[in-house]
Amino acid sequence: MVSRLLSIWLVMIFAGAVQAADFRVTFINPGGESGFWGEVSSTMSAAAADLNVDLAILNANRKPYAMEELLQQRLEHGDLPDYFILVNENQAAARLMQLMAGKPSKVLFLLNNLTPKQKSILESRDFDLSGIIASIIPDNETAGYEMAQSLFTKARALNPERQEIRLLALTGDTNTPAGLQRELGMERAVADNRDVTLVHEIPVNWSEDIAYARTKNVLDRTRVDVIWGANDEIALGARKAVEEAGLEPGKDVLFAGLNWSKRGMEAVQESKMTMTHGGHFFAGAWAIVMLRDHFFKSSEGEVFVDVLFKMSPISPVNVETYLHSLGDRDWDKVDFNAFCKTETARSHYDFSAEAILRATGS
Repeated sequence: MVSRLLSIWLVMIFAGAVQAADFRVTFINPGGESGFWGEVSSTMSAAAADLNVDLAILNANRKPYAMEELLQQRLEHGDLPDYFILVNENQAAARLMQLMAGKPSKVLFLLNNLTPKQKSILESRDFDLSGIIASIIPDNETAGYEMAQSLFTKARALNPERQEIRLLALTGDTNTPAGLQRELGMERAVADNRDVTLVHEIPVNWSEDIAYARTKNVLDRTRVDVIWGANDEIALGARKAVEEAGLEPGKDVLFAGLNWSKRGMEAVQESKMTMTHGGHFFAGAWAIVMLRDHFFKSSEGEVFVDVLFKMSPISPVNVETYLHSLGDRDWDKVDFNAFCKTETARSHYDFSAEAILRATGS
């Protein structure tokens, strides 16, 4: 009996040693467990499991100043992780970096980086930013542009005799860099298309319900041909208002969104949206990939190493492929080792949609 217990004890000790994480990461999530930020956390967790990372996620649930409170509490707790993943949501990053002053943990910025103005102010106040080792940022401007162009192209095909395309743009908020960049891309597309009139440009705080209410109000006053939504939820909220007005989505009014949400992909499949742009929730996974590479191959002076990756449109041309491969939202089937430089010896990252499909075995 003693021999058997000793054997079991040794097996448990060995198993614990095998499963010990290589390093620890804490993600201060501005959102929660559902919606877009839930998807970010899900891909991050799947990558952490693949790459032997001890990951803790603290959810701010979009409450004002909650990110700062969560970071402060974690810093006061002690036994700090090797890395923090932070987000410049609503331009909170400057306050977050002030809290990080003098702490040994490194920082990676996810999706929204420090703005040049924030960086300049912090440096003028002698805050040491050398702990920021990287950022992973999607190309939001190009996505915003391509979403708008898809609307204009489809509108012309449906109504070739129409001289004017009337656009309603529903934006996220007035502070978050990602949303502002998407908005800039949309505005650039408007400038490139002389037959387009921007009827209204309305921030809806990333809310499906507010998008519904604002669209309903606009439709009571004027005609709209196409609606550009800063994310899928916004576009779907606007679609509800259009349907209630007795108009047909995909025919009378066209929509484009962004997020690669399942609802968005299904709307594209049903010809009720021209596209759902995105794939950027995989940035949660890419953050873990980059931190693994940094941990095992760290370089001195690696400050503000920015990775800008392109998002990809899901349109009627490819929606069936993506629904088949990614519609179940099972990110555990993705081999995230395939994206690490330390595993592949590649000189650059390939975070493309095609690479994601390959990593699922599709």
